[in-house]
Amino acid sequence: MTDVIEQLRHHAQAEPVPELDLDAVMRRGRRVRRRRAAGRSIATLAVAAVVGTAVVLGSDRGAAPRLEVSTSITASDVDLVSAAYRTGGAFSRGDMLWFSDPDYAVELGATIQLMYYTAEGVVAGVSDDDAGDARREYVYVGTDGSVRELDLPGKVVPGTDAQADRLAYLTKEGGGYRIHVVEASTGRELATHEFDAPYSWAGWDVPPIGLTGDFVVLGVDDAQRVIDWRTGERVADVPQGQLPSTGGGRALGGERAGVTYELGDSTALRTTSDLAVTDESGEHPWASNDLSPDGRFVQTTNTTVGVDGQGRVTEVYRGIGGDVVTDPVVHVTDVATGRRITLPGHSHTYGWTPDGRLMRVDGTKVTTCDAASGACTSRTVPDGDGAIHMAGRYFGS
Repeated sequence: MTDVIEQLRHHAQAEPVPELDLDAVMRRGRRVRRRRAAGRSIATLAVAAVVGTAVVLGSDRGAAPRLEVSTSITASDVDLVSAAYRTGGAFSRGDMLWFSDPDYAVELGATIQLMYYTAEGVVAGVSDDDAGDARREYVYVGTDGSVRELDLPGKVVPGTDAQADRLAYLTKEGGGYRIHVVEASTGRELATHEFDAPYSWAGWDVPPIGLTGDFVVLGVDDAQRVIDWRTGERVADVPQGQLPSTGGGRALGGERAGVTYELGDSTALRTTSDLAVTDESGEHPWASNDLSPDGRFVQTTNTTVGVDGQGRVTEVYRGIGGDVVTDPVVHVTDVATGRRITLPGHSHTYGWTPDGRLMRVDGTKVTTCDAASGACTSRTVPDGDGAIHMAGRYFGS
């Protein structure tokens, strides 16, 4: 197994810089400022709800979750929160959502099941419980502390653009499908188009969807169909039908999603196929690739994981069903230059921030790492019940 890890490390052109924990440095000043304002009230939200008032979402559509919304974010914080969010991302525990820092919190009063990045906030799926029995609804949570209902079907998983105030989703339309592109912060529909394509592989009612710039990317059979959402025109497709991984006007495609393509003309920019390893069968190279939300970096892992009933990782395997790996690594490739770094971790370790930094959670410690240098900073979230989850990952039923 040591030989395998050494072979993977051989591809890295730089080693990560040792982690620096900046809790005391980054938060001390804010604590002082907040102690001076200890008597202030929690801000009223854009949904016009005062603290302690239940905000009923989608009350005309069945058993929707009831939210009691409060936030620590005030008008004077907005610019700080927006900047922190770009570099530090969003994470949650239970009904509490944080933008990069525990000081920037929004409490929703309902379990947060998933979060996806937009330019100035997240699209969050919420439910009254985390067992999958209650209806899921979607809300937009802005970095200004605002919370707004989104009129989306409860079972869809939308695509979002971390560089724009937009989301997209699909519904069935006759024998085909309908694309909906929505302004996330207002819920206003920007465009809708019909399309038809064979789809059978993912097991969902509608194909998976990605969104970046002017394009939606649809994971139909045989290829990823790329459509200009402003005009409805089909442009050059991306090879291989798969879960879209999009960002910065780019998408991953090809075998094992190992090639980064520029959308519009599907120009191949960079491949990570040389990082694939042989799986258990000894016949097929295997790797998993994930594009950063800004399209600048690709994260490549050669591991899969076993999890327990609480979703905690129990073992890490080489490829699919291979040997147990005790010291797994991930590779991060700069799409523009091809330069690579390695970091310790497996297929479930890292997520992203909106601006393309890597993000990981270890207990109550949240760490972000520069994807070009590997330099990391950490902060600590107060103790509480349940695990902390990163935006961009689905963690509920």
